[in-house]
Amino acid sequence: MIKSFAAACKRGINRVVAKIQEYQKNRKRVYRVGDGGTVTVCNAKWLGKKAKRFDKTFARPEVEKIKTNIAKEPVFSLKSQTRDYWLERTLKTGGYTFFDMFLVKNPYGEAPLSALALFVTETACGVRVTVKGDIPETDFSAELPEAKYHRVPILGLYPGRENQIHFELLDKEGKVFAERTVPLRVKGLPKNLKKVITVKKVSKNPGLSNILITGGSDIRPCVIDREGKIRWYTRRKPKGYGLFLLSNGRFLFLESNISAPSFTNPHSVQMYDMDFLGRVRRTYLVKNGIHHSACEMEMGGNIIGAGSSMEGQLEDLIMEIDRRTGQIVHQVKLGDIFDKTYQDRVDWAHLNSVSYNETENTVLVSMRNIHSVSSVDWKTGEMRWLLSDVRFWKGTEMEDKLLRPEGEVPFFYQQHAAYEIHADLDGNPETKHILVFDNHWHKRRRVEFFDNDKKSYVTIYTINEAKKTVSLYKRFPCPKSKIRSNALFLQKRNRLYAMAGSLVKPLDGNIGVIREYDVKKEKVLSEIYVKPGFFSAREFEPCVPELAKPLLAGKEYLCGDLKRPERLSKEEFLSLHFHKMKRVSDMAVDYRMHEDILYIHGVDHSIRKVYFIGKKDNFVVDFSETHQTMEVFETAEYYIAMWLDTLPSDSYQMYLDLRGEIQYTGAYISK
Repeated sequence: MIKSFAAACKRGINRVVAKIQEYQKNRKRVYRVGDGGTVTVCNAKWLGKKAKRFDKTFARPEVEKIKTNIAKEPVFSLKSQTRDYWLERTLKTGGYTFFDMFLVKNPYGEAPLSALALFVTETACGVRVTVKGDIPETDFSAELPEAKYHRVPILGLYPGRENQIHFELLDKEGKVFAERTVPLRVKGLPKNLKKVITVKKVSKNPGLSNILITGGSDIRPCVIDREGKIRWYTRRKPKGYGLFLLSNGRFLFLESNISAPSFTNPHSVQMYDMDFLGRVRRTYLVKNGIHHSACEMEMGGNIIGAGSSMEGQLEDLIMEIDRRTGQIVHQVKLGDIFDKTYQDRVDWAHLNSVSYNETENTVLVSMRNIHSVSSVDWKTGEMRWLLSDVRFWKGTEMEDKLLRPEGEVPFFYQQHAAYEIHADLDGNPETKHILVFDNHWHKRRRVEFFDNDKKSYVTIYTINEAKKTVSLYKRFPCPKSKIRSNALFLQKRNRLYAMAGSLVKPLDGNIGVIREYDVKKEKVLSEIYVKPGFFSAREFEPCVPELAKPLLAGKEYLCGDLKRPERLSKEEFLSLHFHKMKRVSDMAVDYRMHEDILYIHGVDHSIRKVYFIGKKDNFVVDFSETHQTMEVFETAEYYIAMWLDTLPSDSYQMYLDLRGEIQYTGAYISK
């Protein structure tokens, strides 16, 4: 009895200590620095509590229309907007100066190795900020233009240790007239980012100073410097395709657990226009989902993405998403521009990369399951040419679109990425160059003439569109990567990177490898191992001056399209006998709401329909159009999403069709 009482007391004391520690961790602190100045430091939680009072100020009017017993959570883009507003108000009060500055660690809660400094100067001046690296070559440094009110983004912090952040004020000639160094400690790496990078070999002057590694099953997006040390990462893992880079230090982040059921891998239906500070400008909703690849049509312009028709097929659609409204304004279905020869399965094409040529208004697409790369006229939707092994399309209606090989041309099989190189490599203005990561694999669609080569390749092809010919420019071998992977060409440095993300045979226990080549000498200069593998790797270009600008407040932070309720016929309503239904007991089923969007968690394809039974009328959202064709995805769990903005004013009880059986949820929604 005494022992149990002592144990209970100990547990109580531990809870109190934990609460005190949590309070201390999340409060604002003022530190005196060695230069005699101070720095006021807070973290994302503290900032979030301060900014929350502005939720109603910026929230869409639809938010207040819905009453429910379902847990409500804020939209990430609204959270970013309110935090940014609080920071801007704080800056404009003028209460913080260069030697008494305000500093927030991970201000938006999504980029743990970032921070933001606020201060005011008496006169307008430039600012240079540097996070000191372990060697001079790994400094993270950026300059900001002249201003009196300064928002200074800080990137490249080392995890789990004290960082030295050096601030310099610059006059009109760029000379330093004041400086100080502020120490800042941030928390360590999460478990799945520890000991995942090994630098096997590094060039004395590598083409990329910092590399963004993104996507894959067991790693979250992160940035490594030339020493292989992680200097940036995201708090959460996106969908396995990783981040899709945009201009001005921004990218698209795909939610990993909010998806549309499909015929294979569930497609992410929710994505964020985010920057490297973790700030979400806009939340986009895509009804049938997005997968594999997306890019801007022009700087700040509409988005070209890989989508799915869901008309008995998937990963077969190119779509243009309006950057402001989130609506799909143009699309091309691959089945309409190819003949029927290989349209013999659900995932017949497997579109895995898209890139846009602004000058020509064309889209370059890579289709893994038909070993083909094609150029599509985006205005007309017509195929301009087709790059593939000519034997694969022999005797089909597509032969007239094929590029004719000149000389010996090694072709690709089950390639994962194709991009145009915007550089004249051969001095011929009539040609262009296409960069392909050739996995050189044929498990998805076997071909009789496959050469069984044991390597993958990064291949540069030269294409003459007028003559409809293709020739080999250069080819670089790398370890066999069966899926994923990409390549990068750096014209100024004459370097090429092979980003092999899923090795068939691991190298020293590592599933991914990044290789840097000297293009002229065709020599390997650097080799970096990534233990869990990845989807793709890119150059890290954060564009710090853009990160320093405040967000523009507005009600358009949530846009796009989702499934919406449709009126239930009287015949179907009477046939279902809702009053006799049992309560949902499936432990996987859960509910939450973001404003007027409802999310329901469950196992893949288990939720077939969602019913809203009202006092005046009844509605249904149907998710039963697809069925699973691959066993590996049958146990996947995720949230399905539906927009309730069109649901008429009424009081509704919610029911689910779970695996063919109607069940009562106990949830209600009133509008």
